[in-house]
Parts: sequence; C-alpha cells; structure tokens
Amino acid sequence: MTATGPLNSGSPVILRDNQEINATKYTRAKDIAQYELVAIDKDASVYQAIKLMVKHDITGLPVVDGPKLLGIISEKDVLKLLYDVEFLAGSISDYMTMDLFTFDEENDLTDICRCLMENNFRRVPILRGDKLVAILTRADLIRANKYRFKPAVPHDPTLSHPNFLCAKDVMTFGLRTVSRSTPVYAAMEAIATGNITGLPVVDESKKLLGIVSEKDLLKLLCDPKAKGGLVQDYMTRDVVSFDWDDSLFEICHCLINNNFRRVPILEKGLLKGIISRRDIIMYIMENRENFFRLRPQK
Repeated sequence: MTATGPLNSGSPVILRDNQEINATKYTRAKDIAQYELVAIDKDASVYQAIKLMVKHDITGLPVVDGPKLLGIISEKDVLKLLYDVEFLAGSISDYMTMDLFTFDEENDLTDICRCLMENNFRRVPILRGDKLVAILTRADLIRANKYRFKPAVPHDPTLSHPNFLCAKDVMTFGLRTVSRSTPVYAAMEAIATGNITGLPVVDESKKLLGIVSEKDLLKLLCDPKAKGGLVQDYMTRDVVSFDWDDSLFEICHCLINNNFRRVPILEKGLLKGIISRRDIIMYIMENRENFFRLRPQK
C-alpha cells in the first residue's frame, strides 16, 4: 500500500492496494471492496475535505494518519457544521467522528451486509490489521450481487428519462425515477451504475409513490432465498417530501436531523426534483454571506 499527495496541502490521500478480486464467488470483504480510495490527512481543513467529497462524489471521507484510520467525516457532519458556523477553524481531526464500525478484509460479506442494513451509514472502512486498505459501500454489495435477481427472460426496463425542470434555489434539475412495476434488478442496475443512493418511485402522472433505496435493496442480499420481484415489493412508501416553495432552511434542518441524504421536491403533489445534502453544501459554499444573512436566528 502506498500513499500519494502532500499531506499538508489538502490533496487526497490515495490509498492503493493491488489485491486480486475473486470474480466468480463473492464471500469476503476483499472480494468486492474498493482498494483504491480517497482519504484525507488528519491535519487538513474541513474546507479541503469538502472539496474532495464534491470532486470525487463521495458521502464519507476517512481521516488518516499515514495508513492508520483515525475517524471519518460524513456529508451529514459537514452540512451540520456549515449550517451552525460561518467559518470553521482548525483541522479535520477536530470535527471527525471516531466511533466507527470497521471490518477486516477477511470478514464475511453477510456480516457487512447486515451491518449496513441495520445502521444508517452507507459505507464501512476495511482494515488489514490496524491499517486502512479499502472501503466497502452498500452500492458495492448491490453491484456484486444484482445478477442473482436478473430476470430469466430479458426485460426492457421502463426507466423515466431525467426531466430538466426549473427549481427554486438549489433543487436538482434532473433525476431518474422508476415505476412500481420496474423489476428490482433494473433498480439495482440503476443504483449500482449511476452512483446514486435511491430512486423515486412514481406513477404515470409523476405522482410520488415512494422511494427504493440502497438500504431497501440490501434486505434482498441478506436473504439467500430472495428471488427478485418488482420495485413495489421493496420500496419505502412513507417518504418525507417538500414543496418547491418550502424554506431551504426547513429542508436543511430535515437533512441534518434525519438519516436520509436527499428529499423529493413536489409541485401540487407531482415530483419535480430532488434536494440532497450535497446540493445545500454547495449552495452554502457559493453563497455563504447571503446564507448567513438570511438564516433564521437560533
């Protein structure tokens, strides 16, 4: 394993390992874990961490001292920090979470799958001894196991195309959706290849019916008898959503105080877009002075 990048510059610490992947049978963490990962040195700033998370489109960043894992900083942690304080002094080690679930690269994937299903984080560090060597995410588990649920007869998935709609303030302009009758394999394919954590489920009129998330799909992977099915069999129906006229500050509070990382945005009950923690983080970073001028006083 090697580390590259000057540790005092905020450059990512790229951890690489030439571990061979078992492509035929996935049983242990090392069979599917990401052995090239982005981490950040303990002495870097929060703002350097934000740049890395946005650049690499990741929701959690391991904090390291050389190859040793010290903690992690998540997208949720960053959003709360940015919302509470206009300027964040000190290093990332002052803000990181040190209470972590970790697994050894030899650990059974079933245990990791169950951990990620029963908890609200979506990734776990993988260690070799006491050294960080990889990361394993819910999406990795879905990607490695989705073929168990591929229909015997080829199916043309009915996925909606992104709609680029005008949204207020920070709403994402386009999103992918699925219907209740979409095969669960197609939802797995979309999540595994699209670097997304969930898909809104809508009817023909774009009325929001629910969401199928990484966590919903992990329940299948933990059940050796599962045979697939349709999105409606596994989706979450009780979904928190906001109207596109609702306050950005209300949405920010919601995403800080809950364990989901994005909320659907509706207009007259129909899905129009989505706002994620990352959308708000980027808005605050680009409009910090205005954000704190308008933010309600505590």
